[in-house]
Amino acid sequence: MKQENDIDAETEQLVEASWNPFDPDFLINPYPQYQLLRDQDPVHRTAFGNLVVTRFDDVFEVLRNPNTSVERDRAGVIEMPEHIKKLQESSMDRPPSILMLDPPEHTRLRKLVQRTFTPRGIEKMRHVTTELVDDLLDQLAEKREIDLIKDFSFVVPFVVIHSMLGLPDADMLNVREWSQTLVQTLEPNITPEQVDAAIWGGTQLNEYLTEALAWKRTTPGDDLLSDLIAVEEGGEGLTEQELISMISLLFVAGHETTVNLIGNGTHSLLNNPDQFKLVLNDPSIDSTIADELLRFDSPVQNSGRQLLEDMELSGIHVQAGEIVLTALGSANRDPRFWGDSAHLLDVKRQDAARHVSFGSGVHYCLGAALAKMEGEIAITRLIRRFPEIAITDEPTFNSRIILRGREKFPIDLGIPVNLN
Repeated sequence: MKQENDIDAETEQLVEASWNPFDPDFLINPYPQYQLLRDQDPVHRTAFGNLVVTRFDDVFEVLRNPNTSVERDRAGVIEMPEHIKKLQESSMDRPPSILMLDPPEHTRLRKLVQRTFTPRGIEKMRHVTTELVDDLLDQLAEKREIDLIKDFSFVVPFVVIHSMLGLPDADMLNVREWSQTLVQTLEPNITPEQVDAAIWGGTQLNEYLTEALAWKRTTPGDDLLSDLIAVEEGGEGLTEQELISMISLLFVAGHETTVNLIGNGTHSLLNNPDQFKLVLNDPSIDSTIADELLRFDSPVQNSGRQLLEDMELSGIHVQAGEIVLTALGSANRDPRFWGDSAHLLDVKRQDAARHVSFGSGVHYCLGAALAKMEGEIAITRLIRRFPEIAITDEPTFNSRIILRGREKFPIDLGIPVNLN
């Protein structure tokens, strides 16, 4: 079986450092190319005109530098295809996602949301999440052979988010369908057909959330949606459209990141039997496992910034105005930062939490604590309930440039054991 972390042999076959996210081999395993870029061309000019930085220190510096921007309209020199213009025009009456806002507007929204989306609040969901995962594993035990992505990784975070928001179970399938049409809008390689589907799904989700907000305003509960409606800072709260934007983001980016964490993480453990055994037999690693799996195979591979001032990156002068992609997946395996074991999976790694899979600085992911909690519970409960779990066919990948993960992952669960 071809191991994804067998990078040395593959790197030797590469003759030139390049960054081509449309290359199928790169999408399946970008790590050999990342190694070459870090060694030969750490501030790489791509064929698309932007720069990519691949070393940890450079990635960290760009992410944390306040003189950078995530607002797309600052980079308006790029000619957009007609279907991308159509997508942007369809959302002009809605506020931009917090992902695409700079301070001070970003700061205002983040202050409001983080008052409800706290690690302590997320930890309250631990028991509920464990019950949801165990119930799902009970159902899957009857099938034995499953697609881990469709039957498990995709289901867990969606059910958790839906439950956190206090939305009716009866609406879950519709919300799931609508939100999935929007995932590809986060990718640069969206097709015209996907744009049409996203516009339809976005309209449906917008109408549903408008009704849900009206319902929660009259009948609030002990849930995240009610908390988001009620939160305010200095007498100011979230507007109706800001609430819809925030909840949509939770269903789209928040969900997909965790799907990839569970799928990528389980695959990594099955390809590393010694680490699989540690997870199976040593509950003490539960507190660090999610961070190491996030570091080893990041569910978010890159994040873009426009420089608002000149910067020095790996000794190279980069001018203000440049669009710089930070290769998060590469930074997480840079031996200059992590040492000689950077390319190895080590679920006992003590500094794994220093990974940049959730970004860094003012745009550090608000949902990081939730994703890590879900990933930890889903993966550890899966492996300990089904210690004989095995890959029946090599997974396929989702062909996404940013939210990279497995699309289909056939496995045999084996005989379950009782965890009680």
